[in-house]
Amino acid sequence: APAFGERAERRLHQRLAIGHAVWWIPRPEPSQVPAARRRDEANVAQKLSFGAALKDLLQNLSFHCYGKLVEHGYRNHERFFWLIFHITALSVLIAFVWNTYKDENEVLVTTIYNPQYPVSEVDLPAVSVCSMNRISKRAVRLYAQQLSSKDPKLRNASYFYRELHSFALYYGSEEPCDFLRVLGFQSFLDTWDTESYELFFNSKRHLRDLTPNCSDMFVSCRLAGQPFDCMKQFRESVTSYGFCCTFNLRGKYFKGRPYSQRFFGADMGLTLTLKDDKKDHFYKKHSRDGFANYPDPQSGGVTIRFISAGHTTQLPVHPRIIETVPQARHMSPSVRNCFFEDEIRHNFSQRYTFSKCISACRARSIFSLCGCLPFNIPMGFISFAVGRVYCTLQHMECLQRYKFKWLNVITSREFGPGLEHELEDALFCPDCLASCSEIRYHVRGAMTLALKGLYKPMTSIGKNSSPDANNSYSHDSSELAVVRIYFAETHIQYFRQIIKNAWYEIFSEYNTQTEADIYIHICVYIPFAFAGTIGNICGIIAGFSLIGICELLFFLAKQLWHAYKAELKAELCHSHARSR
Repeated sequence: APAFGERAERRLHQRLAIGHAVWWIPRPEPSQVPAARRRDEANVAQKLSFGAALKDLLQNLSFHCYGKLVEHGYRNHERFFWLIFHITALSVLIAFVWNTYKDENEVLVTTIYNPQYPVSEVDLPAVSVCSMNRISKRAVRLYAQQLSSKDPKLRNASYFYRELHSFALYYGSEEPCDFLRVLGFQSFLDTWDTESYELFFNSKRHLRDLTPNCSDMFVSCRLAGQPFDCMKQFRESVTSYGFCCTFNLRGKYFKGRPYSQRFFGADMGLTLTLKDDKKDHFYKKHSRDGFANYPDPQSGGVTIRFISAGHTTQLPVHPRIIETVPQARHMSPSVRNCFFEDEIRHNFSQRYTFSKCISACRARSIFSLCGCLPFNIPMGFISFAVGRVYCTLQHMECLQRYKFKWLNVITSREFGPGLEHELEDALFCPDCLASCSEIRYHVRGAMTLALKGLYKPMTSIGKNSSPDANNSYSHDSSELAVVRIYFAETHIQYFRQIIKNAWYEIFSEYNTQTEADIYIHICVYIPFAFAGTIGNICGIIAGFSLIGICELLFFLAKQLWHAYKAELKAELCHSHARSR
């Protein structure tokens, strides 16, 4: 019997010193150990230092290899190796968890829906053609004569012809000028060149009259190998360059078409023969002669290409389709980071695009800072444009002062070292999000060939001929420019943005379209699916588990409880000592 008691006592002391689990405190049978001995052993267990308790925790913790840090028989350099190993593992774990958290915030993921989508089903882009010569010399001479006839001082047309050079400021001219003289000329226009029904000088109307006509630019037009009347298909429109001639402005060629009109290849696309009348040049936006071409995707992006006179330019277009599944409409725009085109159409002329939103944001900023609206901003999707003053020459100083601000637009503020001043000076448009579904057109592989000798374009015949367009023109090729715009691929990639969580997609399909859908998605999906993903990463890298976390929490709670009891006991002893 005494030998059995001694063995039980040694086993008890060993378990108190080492321990098998954090929460397990062995209690011997009352029949084997006296009550006094049990009280002494309990006091010994409570008197374990924090270091000894931490050592016991690391030895018995279910996390991977943390016992190696305190295990007997290891040298200091071996323990240092295990310390570096655990620090590295925790660093990798934190990086993985942070990236997972950021990816989880992106509720939509982009996948390839159809890698071989036929280009015959793709909408034809809108194309704008702008002459480098922004102001027509013939129109300026006519306007100078009109101003001379209105002048009470009877100054001749040559005087006003020279003064009209200041109109280059409307197109961003940086040539030095006498600004006081410009203000005097604008004062004359405000007084004597304003109609009875106008409250201010209408710069937009006059600049439209001074822009070269579309009929003066086009020689011939062909689409899918067939000639058509240029003046019936091209319409005057407003771009950042000013007034230009735009093809497919209303989306006529967005509808389905036969396979023969898929617009693939240089000969089956849009072929334009343009004329550059150098004798009519008054102010050119660039030094080169020719035209600026805009293959506009009607989706928020614009691709600008310059066409030189005396050359044939081929512009192969590579379209890409990005579509967002309809189930994403149940999410708020701030969650999916995009707008559907019909979501806020009352503000953007029935169709939302990113470029319209940026233009409206820029127009609000210009009106707030300078008190006017530029003539080259489309007013159809700007609700506050009615009755506003168009910018005149007296506003040019203000427009040039904030030019940097309006050329640099940001939609979100993210810290970038060295870009603090740029972020402060840039135009901030947080309400402008990308389009959820759009067709993106990229022009790659453009080629230019010189036109030699006399060039006779293929003219329209029969009913397609137009008396307005110069379709019978045949002259030196140095005044002509030929541009071919066509699809460069027979099949394109079709991308689709889908909801990352398939369960939420099913939920949205079978439930009502209310805000409760989003609330349930956030409150149910994130705590379980996201926590499961984090748990898998932690278990693989560091061996973390729910049991190990409970062990750690129990250890912390126990140490806090002991610390609280010790502090309470010390306060009681101190109070008793003072009372004595």
